[in-house]
Amino acid sequence: MSILYTSTTLGPLVLQNRMVMAPMTRSRATGNIPNALMADYYAQRGTAGLIITEGASPSPNGLGYARIPGIFSQAQVEGWKATTEAVHKKGAKIFLQIMHSGRISHPLNMPAGARVIAPSAVAASGEMYTDAGGMKPFPVPEAMTLEDIKSTVAEYVQGAKNAVAAGFDGIELHGANGYLLEQFIRPNSNLRTDNYGGSIENRARFVLEVVNAVIAAIGREKVGIRLSPFGVFQ
Repeated sequence: MSILYTSTTLGPLVLQNRMVMAPMTRSRATGNIPNALMADYYAQRGTAGLIITEGASPSPNGLGYARIPGIFSQAQVEGWKATTEAVHKKGAKIFLQIMHSGRISHPLNMPAGARVIAPSAVAASGEMYTDAGGMKPFPVPEAMTLEDIKSTVAEYVQGAKNAVAAGFDGIELHGANGYLLEQFIRPNSNLRTDNYGGSIENRARFVLEVVNAVIAAIGREKVGIRLSPFGVFQ
């Protein structure tokens, strides 16, 4: 038997095999709430060792694409429970990818009162699909204040706690593909002149604050982060 099909460990977790399913945006969460169709999708792949879900936003402000799920409301927690229960019945472990889209968003894809925010007021090039209006140029985001940064860290923490409450075995922070965490790291999207901009030490500060806060909330054995230092997407 191939070693691929043998069990292994990931920290304290025992995986039934060495196959890991990577995350992929599905845009099936009508109203941003996980549903039965999503539970079926992940259950069909529950013979993997580990599944990492599509990105779920920790905040209304992080809902970038049309119909992506969140992890900030009780309805979303309850919706995700159907997925985690179905996957666990098949033997797989499952991590929730937490993805705040930052400037990769459009108001037409967001609920009333949500804001398109980013490290700096620099629009991404290109367009985004919206259900309400088709393709739309990326808007100029609001530059985050220090209070915005503090509250967004807290949103990541609450999202991680909500993920554990929904039955996930852990979470993956999405720090790649041009989303909020990477927007702080990249000098073309982070033009700040305070302690969160300039040097790489400063540009990494927000990311490390999020990582440390989430670890403090749910434990380091349940936290991963996705990085893509050579990626150019968005």
